[in-house]
Amino acid sequence: MGGEDPRIVLEWLRAATTGGVHRVERGGTRFAPWSEVLGDVERGAAHLRERGIAPRARVGVRGDNSYEWLVLDLALLELGAVPVAIPVPDFKGRPNSEVARTYGLVAVFAAKAARSADDGPAVAPLEDLLELPGFTPDADPPAPLGKRLPEDDREVFTLAFSSGTAGRVKCLLLAWRGVEALVRAQGAAYPMTPEDRVLIALPLSTFQQRYLCYLAIRNACGIVLTTASRFLAALEQGRPTILLGPPNFYEFAHSRYEKLPPHEREALDRAVEPADSLPREEALRLRREVFRSFHDSYGGRARLMLVGSAPVRPEMLEFFARAGFELYQIYGMTEIGYLTWNLPGDNRIGSVGRENQPGSVRIAPDGEVLVTHDVHLCVGYEGEEPEDVEQVFRGPRTIATGDLGEFVDGHLFLKGRKKNVVITSGGEKLQIEDLEFDIAKAGGVNRVALYPAPDGDGYAAAVWYDGDREAARDAVRPRIGLVSSRLGAGRRISRIALRPGELTPESPLLNRNLKVNRDAVRVATSAALEPLDA
Repeated sequence: MGGEDPRIVLEWLRAATTGGVHRVERGGTRFAPWSEVLGDVERGAAHLRERGIAPRARVGVRGDNSYEWLVLDLALLELGAVPVAIPVPDFKGRPNSEVARTYGLVAVFAAKAARSADDGPAVAPLEDLLELPGFTPDADPPAPLGKRLPEDDREVFTLAFSSGTAGRVKCLLLAWRGVEALVRAQGAAYPMTPEDRVLIALPLSTFQQRYLCYLAIRNACGIVLTTASRFLAALEQGRPTILLGPPNFYEFAHSRYEKLPPHEREALDRAVEPADSLPREEALRLRREVFRSFHDSYGGRARLMLVGSAPVRPEMLEFFARAGFELYQIYGMTEIGYLTWNLPGDNRIGSVGRENQPGSVRIAPDGEVLVTHDVHLCVGYEGEEPEDVEQVFRGPRTIATGDLGEFVDGHLFLKGRKKNVVITSGGEKLQIEDLEFDIAKAGGVNRVALYPAPDGDGYAAAVWYDGDREAARDAVRPRIGLVSSRLGAGRRISRIALRPGELTPESPLLNRNLKVNRDAVRVATSAALEPLDA
């Protein structure tokens, strides 16, 4: 079994004699070895089969991360059914009946917050999965409302949803062949051991997180299963060894370092200077000892950290390298999987690494990154307009990423999103993320998000800060002035909304991958905008 059949995950699960699920929940931490998980999966699959869930039937899963979510996903794979991973925030307020009608679902397993009194017998409580709840699947489910594009005969094993910085949700049709190829490639690039624990904190409705679960099962190691809101508790209690996530996973440690008094930062940096002339392993030991408290904030056992999904500040990567963390920038998207990655012994800070399939990535004449190979994860969209699909699927084997990049000595360097290019009055092309980073360097500023000013006069800036409000305004004003001078006439940053604190993982202004949703920021802050010089 394998290739096109996702039930190979159950073969991996049956063969796993080490590892399991470390559940970091409100009441503490519980551990279930993979053998126990297998028992729950087999009981759940038998119950679903008895209730009428057939192969190829689409079943919705709607709720925050939980052990039951994972068990249900694996049980549906065992049956050959199609899990439809419904993201909680993106579908807020949409009744289960509407979701089922839109995507042709025979049943929906929904957490309490996603259920209502109007739900019919095809809706079951997700949290009661292990108690084998009663439900009645729709014997004649509606055909999905959206058309599949492109049209082909490749078998789809799951539906996932992606949302970008603009917040528009797309339904992706995923095939197993690409997933299995990626599992094997990543296992070779970053070998795993039975002692490893992979952190699962972003929503399981984000396919990357389910993929990491499959990867852990394949390598008979453990996962630390939690939610983004319990991220810090999961680091302390679950003590993961492998983390993969957006910059938010790592920025808190860098921010803590930057907020130290200058003499303390200088003392730490001086203490690790001898590492520059030591062999690699000795240098890592010295760096880790000097920055021990920072390592302890990740549970003290982290040995591999991968960062992607959003632009990464080089100074953060440099800090982690100086502190002895094995942090590597990678690059991927749900449609493709991982395109490139940095590796131990071949890590170019500032780049997203080399191709994991040599020769698969090229740069189009307009600078866009294109990927051509036979094992993309996504084989089509459902419900998208043909012209939008054509922007991504450029042929039977080629997918356009929407990112701009260039190769330098075999390493790919990203220049930002095509759609986020800001053209100055002088015709220069700038990336909005770079402008935000420049402004966020102001003292006391945690994050900046730019969006078009509602009155059409250039841009507005939402600024999150620590400390005194007026001090933050004074600190950020000259940096905004510099950025505005680069933008030129008619494009300056003319309005500002000051927000105390930080954007935490549970913020509705971040999408499921913890990227800033600029449209949501605009809605939340436009009423509070004030003239920059007020």
